[in-house]
This record gives sequence, C-alpha cells and structure tokens, in this order.
Amino acid sequence: MSWDAYVTNLTANGALEYAAIIGVDGNIWASNFGVAVLPSYQAEVPDEKNPDVSTKVAYDEKAAFVHALTHNGESGNKAGVRINNQKYYSVQFDGESKTWYLKKNKGGACVAWSNTVAVFASFSQTINAENGAPQNASDCNKRVIDMAKYLADSGY
Repeated sequence: MSWDAYVTNLTANGALEYAAIIGVDGNIWASNFGVAVLPSYQAEVPDEKNPDVSTKVAYDEKAAFVHALTHNGESGNKAGVRINNQKYYSVQFDGESKTWYLKKNKGGACVAWSNTVAVFASFSQTINAENGAPQNASDCNKRVIDMAKYLADSGY
C-alpha cells in the first residue's frame, strides 16, 4: 500500500478534514495538505500585553513539529503549534502512550506516533461527514491511534 493510501483511509467517508503521515524527523511521507513539506512562513502572533496588536514571527512548521514531539507538545516558538498553517492549542500530550490531542477554532486534531512515523489528522465541526454528522474528535482520535498502532506493529 502506498503512503497516500493511508491518508485516503484516514479521511474516508469525509470523516476527517486533513491527514498526514509524517516522519518523526518532520518530513511528510503523504498528506492531503497539497504541500510536500511542512512549510516556513511569517505567522501572526498577538502581543502578550495588548492582544489587539499582533506581530509577525518566523515560523518553521517542520522544526516546531519535531520539537513538540520531543518536548511535551511545546513548539519552542511563541507562535504556538501550527500544522498546515492552522493554529492549534495543546490539550493533552502523553509521551508514554505517544498521543497528542489538539484543539483549534471549531475543531481539533490528534497526533499519534511510533519510533519512526507520526500520524496526524484534523477535524472541523463545520464539515459534515458522508453520514451527515459533523466531523468529531472521537472519530479523529480513533482513526489516528488505530493507524499509528498498525504502523508501529508493522515495524514503523
């Protein structure tokens, strides 16, 4: 099975918004993001003292993702956690079970990883799956964790 097929499996039936298989080194193996690498860009960051004012900071998604996996979900950047140019807030990071739950505006994401690969998927409560129900955290978490377990059991 190609790596793209794993992404297709994760997003089947419109259950998830975005999905990716990402090496723990931050290299994308497959995704439906429309990009081949986690990008670098200027991110808007609200001023801590005056939230109505924001500044732009350099942001490297690849470096921040790798840093977060090895530092309890902390990106090491004041722009926070961003994947596919979407801002996420870390809800729960469990290094022992290798799971990371994230929240974003009207949705969220899950990351689960093994020794060599991470599985990422996001959901949006504003998008309905093929069954008519909104995308949700439960489906996202189950699909991501099951896929990561399968890949780990397969030697990844």
